[in-house]
Amino acid sequence: MSIVTKFTVRRAEISVAVFLALCSLALMYKSAQNRITWSAEENMGAGFLPFYLSLGMFICTVITITKFILKKSPQSTNNEPFIDAVAFKFVSVTIISLVILVFAIGYLGIYFSLIFFLAFYLRYFSEKSNSFILNFSITTPILTFLFFEWLLKIPLPQGISEPLFYPVYDVMYGSSSLFMIWIYIIVTVLSPSALVFLANRFIK
Repeated sequence: MSIVTKFTVRRAEISVAVFLALCSLALMYKSAQNRITWSAEENMGAGFLPFYLSLGMFICTVITITKFILKKSPQSTNNEPFIDAVAFKFVSVTIISLVILVFAIGYLGIYFSLIFFLAFYLRYFSEKSNSFILNFSITTPILTFLFFEWLLKIPLPQGISEPLFYPVYDVMYGSSSLFMIWIYIIVTVLSPSALVFLANRFIK
């Protein structure tokens, strides 16, 4: 019997409930290090929402664990496999690729790492055409960059690829007019689609 078949619905329920209960306690402890009160004079404390949201989650996990012990829930008596072998394969590939993505962000930066991650993920899990995958994998990081770096002014990790963005910053934060900036954004967003179209049109 494989590990996949041994991990039943019953074991999955109690494992997740205990894990979430421990996470809730840890978040409550961390939130309590800040002020968790709310008054008209002092307004809401920094730890108010995290503490009471974690408390609510902890109460739900206690209810789940209690129902499991008393065998009052359908999952507490279900000994069928929680996940089949095919689904387990997909979940494993997803987790491994996400871990690689996290480590790659620290070296390549989030934007280039996201291109490779999306290209691999769509190629492995979907039946989309290569042109769609290429277009989506390039356009999504571009839109992510514009949303965080230009609209929100929040820089994301860029790793060794940071010097490649210096000319872009010159356009975004330099003396360029707003009209030219929007022209630059439109051209940048549409260029992946144009390149894919030209590749499909002229490259056999």
